[in-house]
Amino acid sequence: MDITHVKVFAPATIANVGAGFDVLGIALDSPGDIVIASRSDKKGLRFALGDSRYAVPADSSNVAAYVAQRMLDELDPPFGVSLILHKLLPIGSGLGSSGASCAAAAFAVNALLEQPLDRRELIRFALEGEKLATGAAHADNVAPALLGGVCLIRSYQPLDIIKLPVKNTLFWVVAHPHIILRTEDARSVLPKSVSLAAVIRQTGNLGALITGLILGDQELIGRAIQDEIAEPVRAALIPGFRAVKLAALAAGALAFSISGSGPSVFAVVATQEIAERVAAAMKQGFADHARVGCETYISGINDEGAKFQEEAR
Repeated sequence: MDITHVKVFAPATIANVGAGFDVLGIALDSPGDIVIASRSDKKGLRFALGDSRYAVPADSSNVAAYVAQRMLDELDPPFGVSLILHKLLPIGSGLGSSGASCAAAAFAVNALLEQPLDRRELIRFALEGEKLATGAAHADNVAPALLGGVCLIRSYQPLDIIKLPVKNTLFWVVAHPHIILRTEDARSVLPKSVSLAAVIRQTGNLGALITGLILGDQELIGRAIQDEIAEPVRAALIPGFRAVKLAALAAGALAFSISGSGPSVFAVVATQEIAERVAAAMKQGFADHARVGCETYISGINDEGAKFQEEAR
């Protein structure tokens, strides 16, 4: 039976994960964006915003609409699509907000096709939306948002994405302070070159992090989440960063770093009890040292990625 109506959820993501700048991303359980898509008799795309907590475009310049239109232009199905985006992820958050919208739109439109594409084939469409949103077609958000789990981008030319066979042994605590940090601004402070010594340390940590995730080695993961490239310069863009990091580590976090381009930050912890303690410490740290509120989320690794939120029909 052809599917004519879907409601799709695509999750927030942690990109970079310390040493994996632009090449590593993890899907979370929540929060995320929701897209509702339906076939229509009239060809073309009709786009609207539904429950939107944040100021995003309500026209064709919205990344969800852009991705959907690119798919319709290339695949040319014999029907049109009505697409509604419920924008629940904060923008400029470092949680893969644009990536979730792109992934949800691509997954939803694909489900309506008579011959749907493989999930991996959707990544190239979602990347076009990321390029529109951030100026860079980086896959470390859209890949885990679509595929779930932990994704390694081995190469961009050609695109080669590996979903790692990880053991889900840790809790990931994310704090999103009420600050907007545009990805373009966070990328503008990055160094144009780094020392050979820094590259050696970064690649060593990335290899150790991947090994730790595959083995489920909590202590190794904690040692390996160190960023020699982005964190040293981006930390200054996040008020209270140093104090919040120290508070999280003192509360029992194994490691702490910036989620994506920030301002969200994350910690990895061994147990739910410690996760709740660390989340409270991070929240209090932003209140005390940056005078801002924040939301916190506790999650395992979401191995599913984009999914139907209700039965497709």
